[in-house]
Amino acid sequence: MTSKNANIRRIDAKKQYSEYLIIAYLTYMSLYIIFNSAIEFFYKSNPIYKIGNYLSLILAIGTLVPLVRKIPTDFLIEPLKVNKAKVWHALTKGLLLCLIFGGLMILIKFVILQLSPDMLRRCQPFFYFDRLMPGRITSNTMLYPLTAFWQEYCMNVMGYDGMRTLLVGNHRKHKSVSVVALFFGAMHYTYGFPMIIFTILFVLFMNYIYRRTKNLWVCMLVHLILGQLLFTLQLQKITFVL
Repeated sequence: MTSKNANIRRIDAKKQYSEYLIIAYLTYMSLYIIFNSAIEFFYKSNPIYKIGNYLSLILAIGTLVPLVRKIPTDFLIEPLKVNKAKVWHALTKGLLLCLIFGGLMILIKFVILQLSPDMLRRCQPFFYFDRLMPGRITSNTMLYPLTAFWQEYCMNVMGYDGMRTLLVGNHRKHKSVSVVALFFGAMHYTYGFPMIIFTILFVLFMNYIYRRTKNLWVCMLVHLILGQLLFTLQLQKITFVL
């Protein structure tokens, strides 16, 4: 009986920790959207990206403050642990995925340019490498390694793992990742509807990688490289032609 009660307490504690994770995740996502909306309203131009990213990173760090007081640190740190096997797995698996899907992204842009170039009329030249040159590089690009790191942690650890535990049972995993994908897609609304759809699909893809590899560092590497490739190809500027 004592052992049974202890198991119940452990399950309840895990659910309670998950509740804190979900609160932090939803707080971060919601505040990010609200601040970006406010900045866009007052500035109406590029400063939204510069100021919005700094604010969102500050908010992201702020969401962890109450968590470290409530949740055992290993619950948050376990996915971040690094060893030689994890690093090698991240490099080999991550770079292979980047090669495959990076090539697919390049092919998609090429095909669209041949079939419906008006969809990409704002996406010239084919590779916009000038965005990485001194004088043109933005704070968004410089912060992107931290952004990719934090967003993968947010989506898969705080969002997916936390929500799945809260809902109880592995059979609820699809509901968990759907909620995470919708919120993450909403964060990118400033880029337009096509980018929202692309982002939702990207989250589903990254979560699939996370579930298959059990290695968050694979996700972070893929997010970093494919995200930068997307902006270099300027696919975030794609528009639907009616």
